[in-house]
Amino acid sequence: MAEQLALTTAGSIAGYSIKKVLFDWEKATIKVVVADVNDFRRFCTYDGTVATTFMVQLNKINLTTTSLQRRILERLVTDGKLPPGTVTGTPD
Repeated sequence: MAEQLALTTAGSIAGYSIKKVLFDWEKATIKVVVADVNDFRRFCTYDGTVATTFMVQLNKINLTTTSLQRRILERLVTDGKLPPGTVTGTPD
C-alpha cells in the first residue's frame, strides 16, 4: 500500500494520499494536491520565503530513511493544512 496519512480522528474521511506536487522555484510556490479514498481532492499551497525554504530543505535532505511523500504529509499536518494523523504504508 502506498503511503498515506491516516487521520487520528477519522470521521467521514479516513485519510489522504498525495496525488500531485508542484515545486515552482521561479514563483516561490509549492502546490500539493491530496485526495481521500473517494478521490475528493484538497489543495494545499506554500508561497514566498516559506515555500523557498521548504524547497531548499527538501532538495538537500537525505531521503533514504524517510520518503519525500512522508515528509510533505508530515509538514502539511504540522502546518495545520491537514488534520492530525500518522503516515502509514510503503513508499512508491
